[in-house]
Amino acid sequence: MTKMINKYVKKASDLVTTHESQRNGFLEYALRKSKVSIPYIDKAKALKLILEQKTKKPKDILKLDEIKGSCYEAAGVSVKANNYLSEDDLNDILVEFIKEFIEPAGKQYVEELIYRYLLTLGDALGGRMRNLVGSIANEKLTRNIISQLQVLNIDFEYYNKLSKSWFAADKYTIEQVIDIRSIKWTLKTGQKRQIIYNLTVPIVKKNIDLVILNCHSDELTGASFKKIITEPSNYEVLGELKGGIDPSGADEHWKTANTALSRVRDNFKKHNINIPLVFIGAAIETSMSKEIFAQYSKGEIKNCANLTVDNQFVNLCNWIVTQK
Repeated sequence: MTKMINKYVKKASDLVTTHESQRNGFLEYALRKSKVSIPYIDKAKALKLILEQKTKKPKDILKLDEIKGSCYEAAGVSVKANNYLSEDDLNDILVEFIKEFIEPAGKQYVEELIYRYLLTLGDALGGRMRNLVGSIANEKLTRNIISQLQVLNIDFEYYNKLSKSWFAADKYTIEQVIDIRSIKWTLKTGQKRQIIYNLTVPIVKKNIDLVILNCHSDELTGASFKKIITEPSNYEVLGELKGGIDPSGADEHWKTANTALSRVRDNFKKHNINIPLVFIGAAIETSMSKEIFAQYSKGEIKNCANLTVDNQFVNLCNWIVTQK
């Protein structure tokens, strides 16, 4: 058994997600979904007002060019499909949609269109929320990494993925967390570190959730960056971060992560590098915990933590920031 770095993970059962953590996780996602849904509801209200003010019968909808895009959505035309259809195609779909579904609603035609519009927006919201599950986990990791850097008085810079720019530590505010894709810092001993989320690692030829380099890059694209990430010796730690809290999908998340970690391990060994690996998961069931802990005990996974257990997770973040 190798030395266990995370002192809060002493046995497999320490990694298991409790019922209370599951409940809190579902609550967090529900509240986030409610917040994210507000713009969609506002759009539906705006569309309803225009329909009530400018139409007297369903066919009047065809005269309102300014809201046709929203009406196409109500008819079930996705944004992707919209790119492949001509204006005539879209208009034909809308005419048929009004005839088949809106006119039969009689005086309630506005409500019928809005209900169908909300159904389409609901699909879009569902897709966005699936992406947000991973984003929420990234945000939590970012907050804790930055907190460690601040407490340890280590200067850092962070990369905003929207502006594609680096900002100094004193510009950081909690509201920016959602848009941070990379953080770089220098240890007191002079070693450089840079964390990047969701990066395709050339050595593995796959996207890895969590990448930590032992050097700095001013760009996250381009030839110079590609040269950095193509060199195996520039990697310090690689890991998988699974933020989904639903226990029914936990085993599948671990299988995906385990496959990715195994691929990383095998490909770096071809370069005679025993790359440190980490696994962080929000939904960890008993059977999974035994597999994870077995790899952790043997050193195949260098560090691991349950995202919902503060002591474990903060300990792991401290290790990421301070390891030499």
